[in-house]
Amino acid sequence: MHTFDVTAVINGHTEGLMALSSLRSLARNADTARLAGLKIELIAVLDKPDPLTLEIFESFANLRTDIRVEVVDMGDLGFARNKAAALASGKWISFLDADDIWADRWLVEAFTAAENDPRQVVWHPAVNVYFGARAHLFLHGDMDEPHFDISTLAYTNLWTALAFVSAEFLRQTPYAGTNLKQNIGYEDWSWNIEVVNQGAIHKVVPGIAHAIRTKSVSLLSQTIAAGCIAHPTHFFRHVLDRRAKGS
Repeated sequence: MHTFDVTAVINGHTEGLMALSSLRSLARNADTARLAGLKIELIAVLDKPDPLTLEIFESFANLRTDIRVEVVDMGDLGFARNKAAALASGKWISFLDADDIWADRWLVEAFTAAENDPRQVVWHPAVNVYFGARAHLFLHGDMDEPHFDISTLAYTNLWTALAFVSAEFLRQTPYAGTNLKQNIGYEDWSWNIEVVNQGAIHKVVPGIAHAIRTKSVSLLSQTIAAGCIAHPTHFFRHVLDRRAKGS
C-alpha cells in the first residue's frame, strides 16, 4: 500500500525569486487535488541551491508545512529526479521545475488518466506554452495517435520532463546523468527514449497546458553549445530491424 496517491516534486537549483510562482503552482495543484479526495505528498529537491533559492524554499515551507525540503549535492538534474523517486511515498510521481508552472488541475487530470489506463504510460500535458526569452507553443505527441512516428525521437525530443508517471516505473527506469565534456546530455530526451525502450508509452492528458520558462542561459542552451547528443541506445537499431522484417 502507498501512503500517498501522488508525490508532487519540485526541482530547484538557482531559480531565486522565479521559484515563487512555481511553488504557488505546486501548492494550488495540491489543494485542488486534495479537494478531489487525493492524498498528495509534496517534496522539494534542491540540487546545490544558491542562498536565495534555499531561503525562498525554506520560507515557503514554513508557511506550507506540508512541503518537505531536501537539499542534495549532485550537480545533475537527472540524478536529482532519481533522488526524488527514491524519497517518494506516492503511487504516482510528477515533476515541476522551479521556474515553470503547471496547469491548475494537472495532478487531478493526470491521476484520473493514469488510473484509467492499465498500460505503463508516462503522461504529459497536451501543450507547452513557452514564455520568457523565447515565446512559442509546443504540442506533445501521443503514441496512440495513428500517424505517430517513433523514429522522430531519433533526432528531436518529443516530450518535456514535467511528466506524471508510476513511481515504481521511475525507480526501475532511472534518469541517466549528463556529461557535457563528453558531449552526452539531454537527460529528459535520453529518458524519454529509454521509456519506450522499456516497453512503456508516452501519452498526453487532453486539455492540459503547462507554462515553461525559457532563459538566455540554461542547461539546455549549455547542452546545445557543447554539441551534445542524447545517451546512445540500441533502440533505434531495433526499430529499423523491425521495419526491415515488416513487423
